[in-house]
Amino acid sequence: MTDIPPKDRPAPDPMSREWHWHPELPLGFAPFWHWPPRPQTVIRWVWQNYLQVSDRSLFLLLALLVGLWLQPVGPDQAEFALGWMAWVLVRNWIALLVVAGGLHLWFYGVDGQGKLLKYDPRPYMKRKNALYKFGYQTWDNMFYSLMSGVPIYSAYEIGLRWMYANGSLTTLQFSAHPIWFVLLFPVLALWQSVHFYGVHIALHHPKLYRHVHSVHHRNVNTGPWSGTSMHPVEHLFFFSAMLILLVLPSHPVHMLFLGYWLLLGAASSHSGYEAIWARDRQQLLIGAFFHQLHHRYYECNYGNSEMPWDKWFGTYHDGSEEATRVTRDRKRRMHSQ
Repeated sequence: MTDIPPKDRPAPDPMSREWHWHPELPLGFAPFWHWPPRPQTVIRWVWQNYLQVSDRSLFLLLALLVGLWLQPVGPDQAEFALGWMAWVLVRNWIALLVVAGGLHLWFYGVDGQGKLLKYDPRPYMKRKNALYKFGYQTWDNMFYSLMSGVPIYSAYEIGLRWMYANGSLTTLQFSAHPIWFVLLFPVLALWQSVHFYGVHIALHHPKLYRHVHSVHHRNVNTGPWSGTSMHPVEHLFFFSAMLILLVLPSHPVHMLFLGYWLLLGAASSHSGYEAIWARDRQQLLIGAFFHQLHHRYYECNYGNSEMPWDKWFGTYHDGSEEATRVTRDRKRRMHSQ
């Protein structure tokens, strides 16, 4: 965390005409892919993202809380029963209401930090607009998130819990494999990047985009509820990243960490802000400018900064004006065919 508050103005560089604030450019990727390897940089990145207060470290703590104490997998879950399944659904509704609702309240309700660290210079859409269900962006986003996103994610969690409980999945114990138990958390983060890139590319196929993915892309100027605002078909694709646990020995805590990364991480990464700023200091890093570029320019940054898929396949936008020109040219070519 830094104690020096940034200036509440656009950064003095070529992108300043399009963004109110953005991180240092050009954007890079997680340091796992540096060559030659830079162990100190990797250790520092892991320290900042997992071992200090960040959204992913909070998801890890929540996974430990739920998986070891609040609702551990037990023999009762070896059979499908309304009681424990309903508690999974209700608990996930509460979690998303707290995270997405809390972030929305802070940024756009009480206006807790104004435009400080906000990416898009335009105000969040609060006016009525026929584009959205019920006429308003927030109501539209909440409907898809709570009525489709949470139930579909909960169905994946319920199915995996049932398999852990009846022995269909191998449960990895920390006492037996402490190193792999710990390493599996960043491995799952990398897997999510692989899965997200592949699914996202498929969703940008013209037919799938028109009938499915366009629901999510209504949100150009995103807010916390935009993250899981998707067509139900996209929710099925998006949360299917959980299925890696069918072949990868794991513990229910790993399942919950990956699930919260998908469900709750989408709220923080779509908040439209780089961080929560209060009491003259950065309190929590949450932003994902990498993905904000995708919502602005569409045909770029299909993955995330965990892995350089976009750089390898020529769809990378690093935040520069040149990258914007290249992306717009590629978009014109794609839509002229």
